[in-house]
Amino acid sequence: MTAHITSQKLKIIINENNWDQLLQEIKPKHFVRQESGIIPDAGILAQLCQILVSEITLDMIKILCLKCLGNSCLDSYKHKQHTIRNVESVQYSKNLYDELVESDLCQQGKNCDYPHDSHFPYDGVVEWTVYYIKSHDESMDCLTDKELDIFRLSIQFLCNLFTYACPNVTSADNILRYINCDNFKQVILNSMQSDYKLLASAACIYVHNALKKLPDDHFTNDEKNLYLQLIKPAKENFTSAKDALLFLLQRRNIFENIYSSIAISEKLELLEIIYNEVWTSWQSDLNTVLTEDQAEFLTLTFCKKSDLILKTVDTYVNSIDPTEVILILNILGLITTQYKISKNARSLLINCKYLLMSLHMMGKEADNYFTPITNLSKVAPSAKRTTVDIETNDIETSKAIDDLQEHPAYGFKAGLIQVIANIVHKNKICQDLFREIDGIPLLLDCCNIDARNPLILQWTILALRNLCEGNPENQEIIRNCEKKGVPDNPALQEMGLTLHEDADGKSIRIAPLRRN
Repeated sequence: MTAHITSQKLKIIINENNWDQLLQEIKPKHFVRQESGIIPDAGILAQLCQILVSEITLDMIKILCLKCLGNSCLDSYKHKQHTIRNVESVQYSKNLYDELVESDLCQQGKNCDYPHDSHFPYDGVVEWTVYYIKSHDESMDCLTDKELDIFRLSIQFLCNLFTYACPNVTSADNILRYINCDNFKQVILNSMQSDYKLLASAACIYVHNALKKLPDDHFTNDEKNLYLQLIKPAKENFTSAKDALLFLLQRRNIFENIYSSIAISEKLELLEIIYNEVWTSWQSDLNTVLTEDQAEFLTLTFCKKSDLILKTVDTYVNSIDPTEVILILNILGLITTQYKISKNARSLLINCKYLLMSLHMMGKEADNYFTPITNLSKVAPSAKRTTVDIETNDIETSKAIDDLQEHPAYGFKAGLIQVIANIVHKNKICQDLFREIDGIPLLLDCCNIDARNPLILQWTILALRNLCEGNPENQEIIRNCEKKGVPDNPALQEMGLTLHEDADGKSIRIAPLRRN
């Protein structure tokens, strides 16, 4: 019994149709197990069920009943069917709830073997909420605010019930019989797209919990449809939708099957979500985002498609295909810090080396989007200039060069070197392989500042360090390098400085530039 109202007092209020007093006396927070261990009286629950399934109940009272019943199955009562002799089973278990209320059966523990102090028959409420959801789906846009709340709270009740009040939900055939209906499940999926954020959130939580609690095939008969329904709320930062999406994709072969069957625009949306999640969790536990099999799949996909980036050498491209390769490379740059790519490590390392070499050589052949920009003053904010059209007085601000970051190849070389650095880290086989394909001289040639590839110098140094760690053969290559002199540095020259090698040849310092 609650400390706030008795079952008898509630019965009087209902018989008098005193709904204002009901709203004052009944509070949803009282239907969650209290710190003292007190739980709501089962007789009160039966009366609320009785009110809810009545055809004449006001919407605001239905809302109150659903809130209370939804809270009651969080940590107070477990679901259990209840059969009473000589009580006919009718729609929404009306006769059952009437008998529980009129005969005070919930209080007659000695004469009843049903555990009223810990369990409650929610069957009728399940049937009523499922019917309400299915019957109001097509008129969703015309629902009043109160009807939308009833719709949302019905979803929340069902979610709370199978998540917390059904310890073995797979055997609760009476519950699954209602919620396993294809039409009902599609309504839930459609609700995730609702502009009514509270409803969309409730539907997302329902799907998330269903994937974890209900039988494996409950929502996954059509994985592609489920994925497409989850993408929109996941992009809108519904945490439950994002978690449901990642949980779905971790099931065996589902990620590969979905990725291979969706359009390129949908692939990009998925890759962006994965990248953001990996970026958030890469220092803790990447296994919550990607499995090792999925990492191998992305590796293989990158190796098959990475040469698309070479088509962007001279022009920006309207095609979004290179973006897929770029996103996968960004993901690989993060996950290779923890995952040890095993099946496709050799292919990935060889692919990165030859792709890096192609980009590097194409950048040397002509002035194009792969050509390194070592003079950072060209892209400094001061490089902007403003011009005024005398005839129109239009003011135009331009940069010395186009916005580098908009080109697909921006940061790509640095990304390749990052992956190389991670793969060869404490991996003797990969260290030797990279030496055998002449990758070390290529890295040495990339060891320079490049505005098109931020941090390329740092990643190159790290890659060389990892290649040499515990590998005398690689160390010997570095040791045998011959010094050919000090290269010119245009950026230093613009500042009136130059690099000067000391007489002993052991050190280099910055010195004033002598001008003729």
